[in-house]
Amino acid sequence: MLPTTSTEQGFSIEEATVRDLQLAFQRNQLSSKELVEFYLERIQTLNTDLKAVLEVNPDAVAQANIADQERKDKPHGSFSALHGIPILLKDNIATKDKLNTTAGSYALLGSVVPRDAGVVTRLRKAGAIILGKATLSEWSNFRSNNAPSGWCARGGQGKNPYSKGDPCGSSSGSAISVAANMVTVSLGTETNGSILCPSGYNSVVGIKPTVGLTSRAGVIPISPRQDTVGTVSDAACVLETVVGIDTNDEATIEASKYVPEGGYSQFLREDGLSGKRLGVVRSYYNFGNGTFMHKTFQLHLETLRQRGALLVDNLKIDNIVEINMDQSEDIALEIEFKLALNAYLNDLVASPVRSLADVIEYNKNHSEQENLDEYDQDLMLESEKTNGFGETLNQALLNLKKLSQDGFEKLMIANKLDAVVIPFSRFSKILAIGGYPGIIVPAGYEEGVPFGICFGGLKGSEPKLIEIAYSFEQSTKIRKPPPIHKYFLVLMASTSVYASSFLQFIFLILLVTLSSVLPVATFSKEQFSIEEATVHDLQLAFQRNQLSSRKLVEFYLKRIQSLNPVLRGVLEVNPDALTQADNADQERKTKPQGPFSALHGIPILVKDNIATKDKLNTTAGSYALLGSVVPRDAGVVTRLRKAGAVILGKASLSEWSHYRSSNAPSGWSARGGQGKNPYTGDDPCGSSSGSAISVATNMVTVSIGTETDGSILCPSSYNSVVGIKPTVGLTSRAGVVPISPRQDTVGPICRTVSDAAYVLETIAGIDINDKATIEASKFVPKGGYAQFLRKDGLRGKRLGVVRVFFNSGDDAFLQETFQLHMSTLRQRGAVLVDNLNMDNINELSYDQSESIALDIEFKLALNAYLKDLVASPVRSLANVIAFNKKHSKLEKIDEYGQDLMLEAQKTSGIGKQLNGALLNMTRLSKNGFEKLMKRNKLDAVVAPFSSFSSILAIGGYPGVMVPAGYEKGAPFGICFGGLKGSEPKLIEIAYSFEQATKLRKPPPPIHKLKF
Repeated sequence: MLPTTSTEQGFSIEEATVRDLQLAFQRNQLSSKELVEFYLERIQTLNTDLKAVLEVNPDAVAQANIADQERKDKPHGSFSALHGIPILLKDNIATKDKLNTTAGSYALLGSVVPRDAGVVTRLRKAGAIILGKATLSEWSNFRSNNAPSGWCARGGQGKNPYSKGDPCGSSSGSAISVAANMVTVSLGTETNGSILCPSGYNSVVGIKPTVGLTSRAGVIPISPRQDTVGTVSDAACVLETVVGIDTNDEATIEASKYVPEGGYSQFLREDGLSGKRLGVVRSYYNFGNGTFMHKTFQLHLETLRQRGALLVDNLKIDNIVEINMDQSEDIALEIEFKLALNAYLNDLVASPVRSLADVIEYNKNHSEQENLDEYDQDLMLESEKTNGFGETLNQALLNLKKLSQDGFEKLMIANKLDAVVIPFSRFSKILAIGGYPGIIVPAGYEEGVPFGICFGGLKGSEPKLIEIAYSFEQSTKIRKPPPIHKYFLVLMASTSVYASSFLQFIFLILLVTLSSVLPVATFSKEQFSIEEATVHDLQLAFQRNQLSSRKLVEFYLKRIQSLNPVLRGVLEVNPDALTQADNADQERKTKPQGPFSALHGIPILVKDNIATKDKLNTTAGSYALLGSVVPRDAGVVTRLRKAGAVILGKASLSEWSHYRSSNAPSGWSARGGQGKNPYTGDDPCGSSSGSAISVATNMVTVSIGTETDGSILCPSSYNSVVGIKPTVGLTSRAGVVPISPRQDTVGPICRTVSDAAYVLETIAGIDINDKATIEASKFVPKGGYAQFLRKDGLRGKRLGVVRVFFNSGDDAFLQETFQLHMSTLRQRGAVLVDNLNMDNINELSYDQSESIALDIEFKLALNAYLKDLVASPVRSLANVIAFNKKHSKLEKIDEYGQDLMLEAQKTSGIGKQLNGALLNMTRLSKNGFEKLMKRNKLDAVVAPFSSFSSILAIGGYPGVMVPAGYEKGAPFGICFGGLKGSEPKLIEIAYSFEQATKLRKPPPPIHKLKF
């Protein structure tokens, strides 16, 4: 449902102006945090379909808290108009933070900007909150003539919230988001019509400033001669914040003479039309007599007169035909785009592309991802053919200057005009080629579709234009919010499969009023719900034609788009996922009786250290491996593809599986940023953090993680999901970025034990590229692991309880909870062998053999992996260390360091030190865990959390984690561990416990988390 628009104090946020919000702050009717939370919830509700917001800033709430604290500390302080106000920036405006700047293209995903854009620096100084990035027409509509306005590969097709159709572009998301009350204000950019047109189409106010009035530094360019950065909604307040000199944009020095002392808000005068001379060029009013548009604009012209303006009517621009026919703008833009873009790309700290030629090549290599077959890249190709500065460009620029002087400037000066008044954005080309300003204001709705009225003037005439526009706006007050509730009712009815009958209609109404803020999780007249569905549920839905793999993938893609900007559980989405889903659907149609594997048509995310030979990267979360090419799919991926699973993408992780730095937080990687626990907003544990986050939040059905020591078990516990750490060698590690071949293992992370069993039986088995799988194949049971999903699986099992691991201190809640779980295990037929001790537990706790061995093994194994790559920026651990030093800001070396890598690099390979450490761990395992298990004839040990992970790790033993409860909202798990090959018993035990308790619950709505 749509978020409540009023605070507890009765203040209504929807349609509130900047001034309204500042008054509400002063009167304690509203806080910046509440305002941001409202918008975040609104984005979650609307953005899945409107596609106006590309990314949400994970630091937005923190910025809001700072603004609130500043107002508390200085209750009578002098704050700017935008202090504590959320703002969205078009995705071609650089921010030096956790947000990407990509112009909507995958080609720039992962690029690193050197600094904030000039306008962003001013916004931050004013105390504005950077809420996120708005969508746009990709590359500001300068990739292709065929791509629709508002479309970009990363964001999809933006939709007009009034008509569901064309939002106009290229600042489409900036206009949609403001129109739909997903943000207070936004920034767009314009080369020709890109602010004015979407503002008109989406019933908002847009200012296209004089070129140079606002800095373009840090903006992905088309033409430094025509580009300008402007504002959508509450325009005067924003404009006076972002104008002024920026030493990184020389044009701002010359244009600074136009900036008025005292700012632009002083020109918000209701009598601003009084005495203004407005020109009416009738060739732009070519509506048929008596039509709705003709009558409407005649009324508007009459309003202008009544408010005191002098209309100079029936004017003509002498060279209007020549302007319309002239190709000089196109010629100049093609040349300028290549020059300016190459300069921008070369200035980036890091980027997958460094020139327009690179971008074109990227698009060719990722044609499906970038929809190249459908929309092509003709504008880029034409631009790439140009040769830079020369006679062609000089002649075009001279011609444009002459057209402006002999046309618009002559008209304005000869008639002593303050402005011209034009319908829609029809005047945008004339304003564009001369660098002149314009303001568009809502002017009406034809059959529900908005349109605007534009006031344009000479350079520096923004004060007059604001007076004129404000006076018109106040006298007409035409703007109205879009019909969001009605729109979503129609939308859900049209997208619901087999929607029919009166009951279906009633259900849709209930969805509109009562549904969660995330993508609709229900399909078909039988009301199959995707959220929390198991693999078994989904396969039944496929068989009953309640669901297709395509619908399932589309649901997860929308879910990722809604949640991932904040939670950062997914690093990349597979551009071929929908094609794979279509193939699965077709296979089921061709062979309706199958048989198919349990994972056929099921989406799965794999951790970003598991190789896929496709369009996805395999980087272990590091920029050092971005662009590397793997020789083949990882062994487990080969098995998943053979089973018909859909590879949805790559899950985020702790960088290098947490073997770069002991100081980096769990779940952080340079490429992915900081993963967040969806229950608490903080530590997700690692290193398979993204695999757990994504499954917990229903961004995918199942996922794959890896573990060296705790990296499956710990995040499963922290995120209330099931994780299986298999016996080392049961699943192939071939094609996995390694730490230790002796300890590394690949396993499933899922919401249920049954799902984990289905995944495990798919990926277990011999792989000739991993010799350990040959020895471990003796542990793989005939008939797979699903046969051990028995509700009575606990009956007769002997479970050991080593009390030292249940030391919860004074935490009575945890003590009581685990005592209840012990009772449950007994009630389900298990024999608990309690109060056990491991003879060498103290030695295990203090021994350094694991650390010594891992340092040596990591260097050896990683060097071997890197040398096997087809292509790679780095070929050794030493190369990786050097890369990190060279790109220290990108990799946050000053903040987190790389001490683990440095220690590993010091090692000298196989020798006495390694052999001694390995012998010691073998001895510790035999005299400790194995002795405990055999002496007490145990089937498994039971331990809280992942406290037992190191013991399981050094011996290569398996473990299963199951949700066990929540303390103050934070999840925790219970672990069952056994000897090598004991997965069948562990699955029986874990499944029986899970079915007896059924403790897992989905995370709370994302806006309720405290980050």
